Amino acid sequence: MNTKYPVLFSPAKIGNVTLRNRTVMAAMGMSQSDNGFVNKAVLNHYAARAKGGVGAIVVEVTCVDTPLGLNTNGMLVIDDDKYIPGMAQLSGVIHEGGAKAFLQISHTGRGARRKIIGERPVGPSEVAMPYSFMMGLGNETPRALTIDEIKAIEEKYAQAALRAKKAGFDGVEIHSVGYYLGQQFLSKTANIRTDEYGGSRKNRIRFHLNIVKRIRELCGDDFAIIVKLSVVEQGKDGGISIPDGIYYSKALQDAGVDAIEVLAGKWSEESGKNEKPESAYPDCMAVPLCQVVKAGLFLTTGRKKKIPLIGGGRAQDPAKAEKALEKGSCDFIFIGHGLLVQPDLVKLIEEGREDEVRPCIGCGHCINQQLQHGGRAICSGNAVLARGDNDGTLPPAEKKKSVVVIGAGVAGVEAARIAAKRGHSVDLYDSSGEIGGQINLADKPPFKDHFRLLKPYLERQLELTGVNVHLGKAVTKEDVLSMNADAVVCATGSKPASLKIEGANRAIFAKDVLAGAETGRYAVVIGGGSTGCETAEYLAKQGKNVAIVEVTDTLAGNTGKTAQTILMGHLKGMGVKMLTQHRAERITPDSVICTDKDKNTVTLKADTVVMAIGERPDASLYNELKDILPEVYNIGDSNGGGILPNAVYEGYMAGCKI
Repeated sequence: MNTKYPVLFSPAKIGNVTLRNRTVMAAMGMSQSDNGFVNKAVLNHYAARAKGGVGAIVVEVTCVDTPLGLNTNGMLVIDDDKYIPGMAQLSGVIHEGGAKAFLQISHTGRGARRKIIGERPVGPSEVAMPYSFMMGLGNETPRALTIDEIKAIEEKYAQAALRAKKAGFDGVEIHSVGYYLGQQFLSKTANIRTDEYGGSRKNRIRFHLNIVKRIRELCGDDFAIIVKLSVVEQGKDGGISIPDGIYYSKALQDAGVDAIEVLAGKWSEESGKNEKPESAYPDCMAVPLCQVVKAGLFLTTGRKKKIPLIGGGRAQDPAKAEKALEKGSCDFIFIGHGLLVQPDLVKLIEEGREDEVRPCIGCGHCINQQLQHGGRAICSGNAVLARGDNDGTLPPAEKKKSVVVIGAGVAGVEAARIAAKRGHSVDLYDSSGEIGGQINLADKPPFKDHFRLLKPYLERQLELTGVNVHLGKAVTKEDVLSMNADAVVCATGSKPASLKIEGANRAIFAKDVLAGAETGRYAVVIGGGSTGCETAEYLAKQGKNVAIVEVTDTLAGNTGKTAQTILMGHLKGMGVKMLTQHRAERITPDSVICTDKDKNTVTLKADTVVMAIGERPDASLYNELKDILPEVYNIGDSNGGGILPNAVYEGYMAGCKI
């Protein structure tokens, strides 16, 4: 028994299924399947988390009705018996790791896209999604399901549960959050039916109750049923109120559901100036909702709730999770992205090695890549997420080598720590006085709180792996040659790009602003990518008058849709002037002269001009060494790495290849 977190690491039951502790891995789509079938990548992914100590795993969103229910081409499927053998392998590796296995069963409904399913999507009513927040979702009005079709889908859910049982799963989770069909039936904005499936709360929950009843008939009482439930939807298009959520929770409890995973949703294309992106979410943010449900069930029944509630949301602080469980706010803690970045998160906490846990920084790349771009999920911390997930089985070096890594940004640190873990002797150099590179500035814009968690982890990893760190020293070609290293890794980063326009020498760069450079009252930011917009937000937060000049028609187009929406809300709320399809032509001592798409001249007052038009790789050292030394690697921004996950992956691969 863990004495620091005794409740968190105590066994508990969901229905008749006993978990070794109170942690539950939340279902998160990875889009790794082969045409719906379980493959090696899927098995490796879940085996690593099961071995990592989690109490139960809810396997990612799995389609009960192809093609209409698909959300991506890589979605798992269980609408036919042919999927049972692969699913049996999957439940097997989860059980071998000591965790209980649940399968999330789902239908995408109106959230499906024609290019995936080949036809018009379906939903409770002919109501399109309120806005296109993922991969073009919401661009087409669905066809309203007939009652016969609804009943057929209910049966498909139940048959999917039976297949899961035959495959050895301990239970299923019915997905009723986000843009999926289960949520759509519960929402009075998505469901405007006037028959037995719409109108009243009783009718809107009927779909779920019919599914639960049929699963019980087919699978029996020992097969656990969880419902992942939006107990409230915020925003102007939100269709579930707190009273709705409490009513639904009571109905599910009365129907014999074994647990509710409690979440909230948001439906609005507009965002307020204080809305937080994932990079600033508080730990255990969904736990207060569990308290609301708990209180609501007491008020409506006069008795304490009997159904276990699963709460979480950025549940990476075990002390907060322990407190929530101890107070009875919830009964289990679900963990999502924390287990993507650190598969053995739970085991490390149980063993008292919390300082070895790589934090999720809330960058959102996993969601952006998987849901918005239709690819496999990627991660800024776990280099091999959705790439086979073999980070726990690093092969030892065949021959110990002397390795020199130049540049201690995230790519360089990853290369150094992986090479050292494999048994090499590693020296890491950086010209600055600290490790981290650009990550040291990434936490400076507003709402980037979690980015500052990364550096202490990187420092601890270098210490644990025995990397020799040399800071404050610029390394030249001659220096490297004198070191007689067996392998050299160049991770020398990039330099800010600048426009070749009159007065460009008057501008400063975004990184200078974020590093604390003095700025005036009127600031113009040239470049409206994520860096430019976040720098504008940083300046506006200080009370500056800020304008953004962007040559394309989109601001922050290189970030995810959800993060982009929130960022635009911040900028709009703070009065930032946003000029898209404008080109900066000249910088004067007190202004920036621009032209719009019609060649009209626009003059912006400016006593500070900030260049944020991108970065140029600095591969000069690599180019000097690549034809001289036998084993030289160029990684990260110096190799045009771009986004953080790419830099980490390149560092990981270099560390593995040496």
